[in-house]
Amino acid sequence: MSWVELKVRGLREEADGILGIELAPLAGTLPFTWQAGAHVDVQVEGGQVRQYSLINRPEEGCVRLAVKHAADSRGGSRWLHRQVRLGDRLKVGTPRNVFPLKAGTGEVVLVAAGIGITPLLAMYRECQRQSRPVRLWYFVREAAQWAFVEQWRNDAAVSLISGLPSSAVIDRLRGELPAWQTDAQLYTCGPEGFMAAVLGLAGERGWPAEALHQEHFQAPKAASDPLPAGQQLVLARSGKTVELRAGESLVAAAERVGVSIATSCGMGMCGACMTPVLGGDIEHRDQYLSEAEQGSGQWIMPCVSACRRGTLTLDL
Repeated sequence: MSWVELKVRGLREEADGILGIELAPLAGTLPFTWQAGAHVDVQVEGGQVRQYSLINRPEEGCVRLAVKHAADSRGGSRWLHRQVRLGDRLKVGTPRNVFPLKAGTGEVVLVAAGIGITPLLAMYRECQRQSRPVRLWYFVREAAQWAFVEQWRNDAAVSLISGLPSSAVIDRLRGELPAWQTDAQLYTCGPEGFMAAVLGLAGERGWPAEALHQEHFQAPKAASDPLPAGQQLVLARSGKTVELRAGESLVAAAERVGVSIATSCGMGMCGACMTPVLGGDIEHRDQYLSEAEQGSGQWIMPCVSACRRGTLTLDL
């Protein structure tokens, strides 16, 4: 992966527990661009890598992120909140977009919960730039958790909702979510249960699967189930074969025989480790590949996915 060093030019409390970070080039201009929905990899303490959505447009000449201080932080958000200071330098990867805003003229419906607002904020701004019809529902547990709220208080296209119990969230949407119209697209981001409920309701309202989009911040629990043992991993280009151990990832098995697979998130969400498959029965556990891509059997995310039985052959 290619890394760019950027300077911390701004820090701001966007909401309770949410830190806004502005990163600027050391000199000149940013060496990359992006589209709404994109994210970047950020190196945090100890060389760990975390992914954060880009909330601004590249024309602004900087990178803006919003990071929630998660109670169950794996180290990234805690370190950024507690240790990063103005003038510090952070290494950032080239933006990737696995949650793009599809081109079109139909209405865009955005449904966010909590820190799930970050990728949808960029989409909202892009729709405004294009004069494309857009609606945003933004749910938080408490009003103090609304980020960027000052820019939306008088915006009729934005619904800011706080304090509703989980059971009441969908009741609220049920009364307001429009039925599907040709070329309309719906995007949602937030906790897994929230997104599942939103997509289920949209299905009831006639939205087809191809018009529904979600972005995951965490891998589903199924991805942490023990992987089977005794399967064979064949690395065709390297001419090596290794037997998988119980609970061992394909990445770790390959490493045991000297073959490195580049990874980033380690949760099957970012696409960095996507690898061609030459043969075998794949157990897909990622959130990156579409159902069609998984069904083709041509690709695998070896950081989380597995061989269901027998031998799995990768083009490595």
